[in-house]
Amino acid sequence: MRKAEKILWAIFFLLPFLVLNSGNALANPIEDVDETPDVTARVARISFLRGAAQIRHADSKDWERATQNLPIVEGDEISTDGNARLEIQFNRDNFLRLSENSYLKITTLRDEGVAVSLPEGKLSLRVLRFDKDRASFEIDAPQTTVAVERAGMYRVDAGDKNGSEVRVSVTDDGKARIYSENSAFTLRSGRSAQIQISGNYAGEWETADASKYADEFDSWALQRDTIIVKRLQNAGYDKYYDNDFYGAEDLSEYGEWIHTRRYGYVWKPFSNATSSYANWSPYRYGHWRWIPPYGWTWVNDESWGWATYHHGRWVYVDNNWAWTPYGQHRPRRSWWQPALVVINYTASLICWYPLPYSYGYHNYNSTYIDRRRYNTTIINNNNTTVVVNPTQVPSAGRGGKTFDRKPFELDIPTTGVIAVEASEFGKGTKGIRPAPVDVAKKALSKMPFENENPPLPNYRDLKGKVNREILAENPRNERLEARVKTGATARITGVPVDENLRKEKIYGNRQPFERTTPGAESNENPGKAETRNTGAVKRVPRPAPGQDDDNTETKKSTVREIPSGDFPIRSRSGKTAGESDNNPVSKPRNRVKETSPDTPPEPQERQERKERRQLPPQPESPQRSEPPPKREEPREAKPSQREQPSPKEDRKTSPPSKENAEPKKPDNKDN
Repeated sequence: MRKAEKILWAIFFLLPFLVLNSGNALANPIEDVDETPDVTARVARISFLRGAAQIRHADSKDWERATQNLPIVEGDEISTDGNARLEIQFNRDNFLRLSENSYLKITTLRDEGVAVSLPEGKLSLRVLRFDKDRASFEIDAPQTTVAVERAGMYRVDAGDKNGSEVRVSVTDDGKARIYSENSAFTLRSGRSAQIQISGNYAGEWETADASKYADEFDSWALQRDTIIVKRLQNAGYDKYYDNDFYGAEDLSEYGEWIHTRRYGYVWKPFSNATSSYANWSPYRYGHWRWIPPYGWTWVNDESWGWATYHHGRWVYVDNNWAWTPYGQHRPRRSWWQPALVVINYTASLICWYPLPYSYGYHNYNSTYIDRRRYNTTIINNNNTTVVVNPTQVPSAGRGGKTFDRKPFELDIPTTGVIAVEASEFGKGTKGIRPAPVDVAKKALSKMPFENENPPLPNYRDLKGKVNREILAENPRNERLEARVKTGATARITGVPVDENLRKEKIYGNRQPFERTTPGAESNENPGKAETRNTGAVKRVPRPAPGQDDDNTETKKSTVREIPSGDFPIRSRSGKTAGESDNNPVSKPRNRVKETSPDTPPEPQERQERKERRQLPPQPESPQRSEPPPKREEPREAKPSQREQPSPKEDRKTSPPSKENAEPKKPDNKDN
């Protein structure tokens, strides 16, 4: 009993703390429901801009003004002016910076990897974390491709359209593979490579210390790194929100996290973060921009508002606006959305207000979405498969369904309803203002998604009647990417080229040697250390003599042994035995046995002579005192007058013993 009482008392004291700490979890339960939106194309953002820059979306002929927090999608082209600095954030860990007079195209922007093209200018890429087995990052410069291998900093100088070289530098423990049209090499941290792209030395490169080429652009990039690292240290990743909320690290400088009973932890902006805006409210200060493939997208003016306008919900708490990273029902993945609002048409005005906490997302752009170009590329064992994003069927929390039906007046104040004349929608910031009170009440009294597709215009319906706040003049390097060939090979959107270039440029499409540990024992011959490999690839041996193209051994030709008597035997001087300068070469003798003294002996007789001559010398008898008789030869006899033995017989004769050796006579030939 006493033990049970202790347990009850412990529960009594801990219950308030458990309820308080579980507020956020209860407010945002993770549900296993299909919340996949109609479009899942990956989106980057312009996280910093100083000076002027222009952007053009895919399949568009109009250049627009680039602004901070502008979404960037696959196929976009960006051009910077002479005094500009621009930063693109791809996710939590990758930041790309452009210098002045630069031109960049986003050729691939997907979860599987990123590829950009830089025909002119300079870029600096900061990679904080990188796993090349899960994703890729490749940079195409004029006739050059840079493939990132690991985290670090990478700089590429493409020069101008008349340049003859490209410079690549790697620092901060980075590593990259560099490819040109006819060469490939690895560039490691602290090194800079100058690649020739034209002239007699095209494809050659020269490396040097990267610090020799550091300039003001590198200093600015390092300053941006310092700011980003500080923000990431104070960010709430995996505490208040997950890694899909890239850009949320900006919130730590402009607000604070507070706990509420209904919504759990929410972020509340500081008063000085909104004091520069008159009667600030969410989705008021900014404009609508057409971003393919999403359609109409909200672009906010606040420097900190990227995550708060494309994820979660804005809620009204204690007469103040606050942002919660999730709605009432939290999906397993936090998808990026163009705007989380309710839109309706009231009194010739297009009105919108923040999406209530209890409602799921509704896509007002579903009528205009072009699903033909934006697909998902899956690469498996070098086989590329393109899967078209299917149209999703509205599920719980989507398409007008709600989890908690309550009057919106309790959640959204009338000051939170923003309106613009229908004829001015999408043309710029002109006319965007809080809706009149009577219009706001009427808009809030309607059920959300009552008219699922309000009369939003298509971008083509505007017929170019867009304000100069959005449209921009064509840059001087328009269509530069089409005139300057970038990359070491032709690129297919969504497909990395690193592995193919590595096999082609480095190994010549042959199988590379696998690295073996020196001194390791071979599996085929245990106990015997493997010989150190030579070469970069496995070399195919040439067919051995006597083998045909199929590596099969051919039949050996039959060799018929011909008796030596069939042909005259020549001496080393090239003359036949018994032949002199005065005696011409006679015809080969017939095989009939002759009795001439010059006739060679029969094979049996030769064998007997050979055996006799090869007998070992007998030991000298003690009784024998006289030396054997010497054989005398004419001192000045000519070679033609001598009897020359057969060379074969001469070679087969064993040398005489030392005791019987004839003393060597002095040579009496004339000097």
